[in-house]
Amino acid sequence: MERDRLSILMVAPGGKKVKSLNVKVFHIRIAVFTLIGFSLMSLLSFMSTYVFYKKATHKRELSNQLVSRMNVLNRGLIESQIVKENIEGKIKDIEGKLLEMQDLLAKKGIKKELSVGGDFIPADRLSISYVDFMEKDVDELFSIMKSSPVGSPLSGKITSAFGYRKDPFNSRSAFHSGVDIDATYGQPVIATADGVVDYSGWQQGYGKTVLIKHNDGYETLYGHLSKVMVKDGQEVKAGDEIGYAGSTGRSTGAHLHYEVMKTGKNMDPMKYLYLR
Repeated sequence: MERDRLSILMVAPGGKKVKSLNVKVFHIRIAVFTLIGFSLMSLLSFMSTYVFYKKATHKRELSNQLVSRMNVLNRGLIESQIVKENIEGKIKDIEGKLLEMQDLLAKKGIKKELSVGGDFIPADRLSISYVDFMEKDVDELFSIMKSSPVGSPLSGKITSAFGYRKDPFNSRSAFHSGVDIDATYGQPVIATADGVVDYSGWQQGYGKTVLIKHNDGYETLYGHLSKVMVKDGQEVKAGDEIGYAGSTGRSTGAHLHYEVMKTGKNMDPMKYLYLR
């Protein structure tokens, strides 16, 4: 047999018939190389398709993640803006209350500048809950300022203090239940706290008088008025004009007799006239 040929014997079942097929080695090599080449090409094509698919899938995942993160960021920005606007609104309300408190103090004769704007608050402390806490404290302080008789009912010099003194009429020692504040005739007199007028009219010794009941057992009395501007049962606010200074009753000249009582006991008004 020639070296460049191969003989292939094909035997039929039972071995009765045998056929011989001569094939050149060159053709077999071509067939084998073709098969190997086709297999390699198929493998490379599969690998390329697989790599492309993986890259496309990865890109889609990255794109989806990016879109998701952007959505989260947008929601966060919107929520942050809402929180910022709420905080700014509450701070504005607080500053408005501080200005009201300053006006009220001025009406009560107390000169005190409240720091509107306040100290710098770091961003990590500036939250709705923190501002709510501040606002609650301001509201409580404002309520105390309005309901407690702190401040002076009119501007003037104290001419007679609380306690025992020489009576101006008989020169004997007598207890003075309030303070006398020098005033010009007709000078406006204000209520030093929110309350309800318990009595308005003439009272022996005090002349034309106004008695106001406040929260926490406080009462204030304003005597020797030239004119009363309120009625029994009338609600008044701190800073409201309740009458005008005069010299009615047992008086030696135009002034205001002012008393502060706590649960029926006379207190020294000097402790309430000024905010220290």
